[in-house]
Amino acid sequence: MTDSVAELATGLRQALTGVFGTLAGLGSDEQRRQALRTALGELTPGALLGRLTALGADQGGRLLPALVTVLAQAIGQTAPTWHLDVPGALRVDASQVGLLAPALPADLVFALSVGAFRIAPGVEVRDGITLTLTAPADATGAGLVVRIGGLSLSPPGDALLALLLPAGGPLFEGDVTARADAGGVSFDGGGRSGVALPLKSVPPLLKAPSLYLAPRADAVRLTLSFGASVAGLAEATVEGVGAEVAVADGAVTVTPVAADGLGVRLALGPAKGAGYLRHDGDRYAGALALGLGVVDVKAFGVLHTSPFALLAVLSAGFDPPIELGLAFTLNAVGGIVGVGYAIDRDGLAAAVQGGQLDRVLFPADPVAAAPQILTTLDSVFRPRPGSIVVGPMFRLGWGRPVSFLTADIGLVLELPSAVIALLGRLRVALPAPQAPVIDLRAAIVGIVDAAHGLVELTADLGGSRLLLAPIEGGLALRVKSGDDATFILSAGGFHPRFTAPPGFPVPRRLSIAIADSAFVKIVFTGYFAVTPATVQAGASLTAVIGTEDTGVSGRLGFDALVRWEPSFGLVLDLYGSFHLRFAGASLCSVDLKVLVEGPTPCWHVAGRASVSLFLFDVSFPFDEHWGCTGTATAPPPPDVAGRLLQAVTDPRSWAPVPPPDAGALPTVQPDAQGAALLHPVGLLRLSQRVVPLGVPITRFGPGRLPAPPPTFTVAVAFASGSGTSVPVTEQFARADFFDLTDDEKLTQPAFEPLCSGAELAPPAGTGAAPRRSVDMVYQTIVVGGDPAVTPNGWRIEEPALTAALGHGAVALSALYAERTRYTAPGLAPALNAPRYAIADRATLAEAAGAARSATFTEALVSLRGVSKPGTAFQVVAAYELHP
Repeated sequence: MTDSVAELATGLRQALTGVFGTLAGLGSDEQRRQALRTALGELTPGALLGRLTALGADQGGRLLPALVTVLAQAIGQTAPTWHLDVPGALRVDASQVGLLAPALPADLVFALSVGAFRIAPGVEVRDGITLTLTAPADATGAGLVVRIGGLSLSPPGDALLALLLPAGGPLFEGDVTARADAGGVSFDGGGRSGVALPLKSVPPLLKAPSLYLAPRADAVRLTLSFGASVAGLAEATVEGVGAEVAVADGAVTVTPVAADGLGVRLALGPAKGAGYLRHDGDRYAGALALGLGVVDVKAFGVLHTSPFALLAVLSAGFDPPIELGLAFTLNAVGGIVGVGYAIDRDGLAAAVQGGQLDRVLFPADPVAAAPQILTTLDSVFRPRPGSIVVGPMFRLGWGRPVSFLTADIGLVLELPSAVIALLGRLRVALPAPQAPVIDLRAAIVGIVDAAHGLVELTADLGGSRLLLAPIEGGLALRVKSGDDATFILSAGGFHPRFTAPPGFPVPRRLSIAIADSAFVKIVFTGYFAVTPATVQAGASLTAVIGTEDTGVSGRLGFDALVRWEPSFGLVLDLYGSFHLRFAGASLCSVDLKVLVEGPTPCWHVAGRASVSLFLFDVSFPFDEHWGCTGTATAPPPPDVAGRLLQAVTDPRSWAPVPPPDAGALPTVQPDAQGAALLHPVGLLRLSQRVVPLGVPITRFGPGRLPAPPPTFTVAVAFASGSGTSVPVTEQFARADFFDLTDDEKLTQPAFEPLCSGAELAPPAGTGAAPRRSVDMVYQTIVVGGDPAVTPNGWRIEEPALTAALGHGAVALSALYAERTRYTAPGLAPALNAPRYAIADRATLAEAAGAARSATFTEALVSLRGVSKPGTAFQVVAAYELHP
């Protein structure tokens, strides 16, 4: 198979040039035919079609080779009329070979024409095929054009199509044109993967008919879509019905293709509605809208048959809305039900940022937008065996005479994980939703995962307008407790030097286009963010008068980072620019960058101003300090030890812990005075969140501690002996206890698990400890006996109970003996805990003798003990080490 059109043209040109000079000396058409057959290959229309379109898959894609294979085989079976022309030189058909000139022209053109023929039952080429290959002396200019005229489809008849299509052999007919050159293959109306045929013949009274041609392995599929009336009572839409034509065992076969989608719209008196159903493999998806006077019912859903999974969203709207009082109305109610489905958190965030949440909460026309709605459903909820999602939806309105404020609220509970998702949409449209001057919209998604201590919120303002100015932007919030605790709030994004945590949905910049016309554009953007170590804010104003090539453009903005060391201060980056351009050339420009720090220990301003005028460039650097006190005024050192002692003596810092692998052991309840009791073989836990233990700290919130940095520890022991102690950890915000630069606040971990106390096991030999005993009491109940007879309680001694347990129903059960019912599931995949190491800054080689640490803070403590003259070290994640 030829790789390109240029190679195809070169090969045919060389073959014809080599044989053409001998044709005139041959005495008969049969001899000339034999000579051409030797040079060009078999002289039949099917063979010539395949020869003239023998392109590689990388050049022709999938559609052209599959289509040529089917056409060549069908031509061979039907033997239509044909002729091959080399204009001005040669004409060949089924009966003769005609020479028109003694020599070939400089630029050869091969033109193959094939008459009408039938491909398969119901599929025909009614106007024939014309194929033109241009083969100039310079092969880079070679080109191929294939036109299939009147490719027609009579869809297979069934009961559904019989209702929609007129009788008498309904026919859909269109043309296919393909072009190939050095740039590849293209089809009129499509690409390599499929083409929509320009129609020239369709049955009457159909709406929006279309005929689509696409490859399927070694076959081609012709499918049509159209709308039609059903007995004058309803309108139906059929999508993707047709036939698949393939070559198998040297014969052309046709297989009917059932409809991929079906839509129906009806109006019967007060009942008006529409429905849509789509089938794709083992997946069925559909939508329904039905109006019943004062109630509008809408539904859409997805069904998977293998494995079984069902997701449905239903809603009912009220017209007029139901009055709730205080100008509030209930406009609609609904619900989401999914069996075998779970919430896709990334998909929810993407749906908000992409403005697609409207497709889930009370869509205006679910049938018309069914494909988009079903695609959004697949991204927001994902199939997961054993999971269930369920929840209600409400649409509330406020305002008179119409609801200019509407709020759509959906609460979705995922079981058995108990994750709760909030889906919300808020709109304020003044003076009326039908013609708003001010139109503010917010799509909101929230996640509450109590099992993992996670709360997330994502919002987007897509589609909002203030007067005529569009408003864009978003907000995101994450609150996480546990081993990877964090708090992040962002409206419009982050500081340019801040790296967002993995998986955090960074919201779009808050922006408003104050002016947006062909010659004047003024846009304001901004952001605000809070993390455990930073407060970030920024804004910019961009203006363009004229065009980017000719006109005036300017920009002003700032990025601010608030700090608390040693007292309140900020780092402010200011920037501005002005440019005057004409025909793409810069006539004048001014650029300014300024860094402002302060107010303690002093104000500091540094930066550079640059002016460019025609061929001259001038820069003015500056660096000034003022108001310096020499030292920063810090608040008095906080009494950390006193607060730690207060926390240690607080009963809430102490808790009895059940023994490991307690299983079904009895739990210990508080005594009559409410005091917690320690399990006989349990542990005692002390944990406080005032200050991390065992590491030197330099500050406590905004207050700085005196040097050298103190280290706080707590020693706990039982009165009867020390017992055994194991450290426990809590999540601490590092910026509250350690000196961090602005860059370190942006790049280093915000929270880390640091020592907060200890877990103690009582020492051995504590027999003197008080013990409590309870009696074992059981009752005898006769099933079916007199309910008025109250059974007596029986007290059983410990030796008798121990002897009886071995003969009870549980002990004799095979499930209990084999433990099959209580077998724990396999361990789920888990990531290794992060580790930190000391590495050489230049080579990232691990420092000799430095142990790896579980936290960044512990690694920093270890860094102080590593010394090597002339070499600088740093803390890196262990996976960054160079071997």
